[in-house]
Order: sequence, then structure tokens, then C-alpha cells
Amino acid sequence: MTRSGKHMKGCIALAALAAMALGVAVPAPSVRADTVLFNPTGGGFGGAQASNIFSVSSFGYDNGNALAIGGQTAVNNFLAGSGPTTFQIVFQSVLGAVNATNTLGNTISINPNLPVPPTAARGDISINNAGGTQILNTLQEVVLRGTFTEQVVGVSVNGGFATATFALAPVQAANSITLAVQPSGTANESTGTGFAGGTAILNGTVVPSGFGSTFTSSFTVPTTGIGSAASPVLFDQYSQTGYTSPWGNQQSVSGTGSSNFQVAVSSVNSSYFQGNPVVIGLSFNPISQSLPFGQEPPATSFWTGVSSLGTLGAINGGGAGPNIQFQTTGTNNFFTVPEPSTLAMAPIAIGFVSVAGLWTRRRRNAR
Repeated sequence: MTRSGKHMKGCIALAALAAMALGVAVPAPSVRADTVLFNPTGGGFGGAQASNIFSVSSFGYDNGNALAIGGQTAVNNFLAGSGPTTFQIVFQSVLGAVNATNTLGNTISINPNLPVPPTAARGDISINNAGGTQILNTLQEVVLRGTFTEQVVGVSVNGGFATATFALAPVQAANSITLAVQPSGTANESTGTGFAGGTAILNGTVVPSGFGSTFTSSFTVPTTGIGSAASPVLFDQYSQTGYTSPWGNQQSVSGTGSSNFQVAVSSVNSSYFQGNPVVIGLSFNPISQSLPFGQEPPATSFWTGVSSLGTLGAINGGGAGPNIQFQTTGTNNFFTVPEPSTLAMAPIAIGFVSVAGLWTRRRRNAR
């Protein structure tokens, strides 16, 4: 099975939110899914680039990592009725599949035979002709990174599990969503390094409209089921030849989460995306959040510079914290808005959603 085939096998549809910004209605991607012109070589959109220009409908991302910095503390404070209930989300992943067509019949391929962590993954983006022969290898990878501030607005208990509900905090300590290109093999999913740099090809910020987020787990509720705080599971359950976990006996609760939010795009790199005269939007369908880690190793650091080792407490999500770490993965569709042509006026609908056990790892055919 091809890498793209493995990716699409795990995809689950999510109805996106309709967005409104500056009085301009943005069609919900669940109703309208468009294509945008993308050149993975960064060569622009002149006539000589015909073999490299693709009409793209979706990007698929490899399993990645998210860290709720202060997330456990915020939940504890909410339950106690005192103290700050805000926390910072940081997440990162690597592009793993592109669904696209080319006027010459060429296709985009991303290396399906990648080394397992802790070796950095070489996500080479290449272009093949209609016969399947590679005609160009960009020797580049695309990374997705983001951060924004959330706050706890509710915790409810049902059947021994607690569901925490979150909102976008009214004051943002940091707020950014970025797609960037860089040399293949730069990003290391196990150590978490190599996600901070590269050349940005899309930038944006999360906006309050339509934001919603939940995570269901045991948290501090005293339950006895497997995966609860009273009966935790091994945090790092990723197992591949060549991988030795740096996490030792770190424990975790089990859980799944879902979020929906919108992003206002501030810029795109015109060498990679043709953004004029349309506005590019993204609808992630979905990015999942789940515990424990199984299809991806937990990153020991994040692109903002924060280390996750030593910040999770004895049980990740089990009460002490201060942080909580999640496994993520996802897909984004594209949609376009005819005018205004300035991307600073364009909202993007983005969703995080999780269904435990339904996602499979696509890039672990070890060399």
C-alpha cells in the first residue's frame, strides 16, 4: 500500500464550522471543498513550472505531538475553585501525504520507507511522472507547528470519567499557526527538535469565533478502570525495531479529545501557494488527540523550546502535572474565498478531533 493509501485509510470526516470575519462569510469546508495551486519545489507558477504545479485538495500529516503547558494545573485549579485556569497548547507534526493532480499527469510522493525514531524522518517530497518514474526530488519536508492559549471552562463527571471543556482564552500569551519547508531529515519526532525553523509558506492565528474543545479522561476523579488515575497505563507504548524509549516507566491516563477552532491567515509564500486572487483556507479533518502514545513516540521537547520530560508528573493527566501531553495526527482540506485577495482577511476553519484506536501509523516501514 502506498503512503497516501495508508493515510487515507485512517481518515475520518469532520463537519467544519462556518466562519465569519470582517463581514465576509466563509463557506463551511464540509459543504465546499476546493483545490489550490501548490508548487512543492518553491519555483512559483510560471509556464516553465508546469510539471511542478499541482491542484491540491488536501494535506495529510504524520502522527505528531501536542503539549498542554500548565494544563493539569489549570484543571486542578478549576476543580478547587481558585487559581489560574489558563494554559498554553503547543503542537507539531510533519506532512506525510498530498492529494493532488497535475495537468501532465505527474504525482507528488513522500518517502514511504522512513527510519523509525529516534532517527530523524526523511520526508522527501518528490515528483513522479504519469508512469511512476521520479523526475524530481525536492529533498524538503513540510512541518506544521502551532500554539495558542486555552482556559478551562467546565469539568463534568459521567460513568467514572471526567470531561474537561475548554475555550480560547481572552488574553493570548502566544498565538500562531505555521506551515514551513526545510531540508528533509531536519524534524525529529522522538526528540521533538527541528520543528522551529524552515521557510514559512503559510502563517495565521486562532480567533475566538466558533472555538470549542473537550478532553475526556479520568483526570483527578478516583476511578478504578484501566487507564484511570488509580490504574494508569504506560505513557510511551510506541514499539518499533531501533527505538528505545527515553521515558522509562512514565505512566499516563487514557483519554481522547476534540477541538474546533478557526484561524485567520496572515500570509502565504507565493512561491509555494498561488494565493492571488483567491484566499486560501484550511479545514483539518481531523487532527486527533489521544492517550497513551502508540503510533508515535512522545516528543521530549517542542518547537517553542519547552522540554516535556519531568513536567508531566508521575501520571500524565493523572493529577499532579503541571503539563499534559497528547498524541496527534490529522488531515486538512483546502477551500478558497473569491475576494478579498489579502490573506490577512481570511479565516480558516480548523478542527482537532479524536477517536481512540482508529488511526494507524503510516511512516514506519523501517529501512
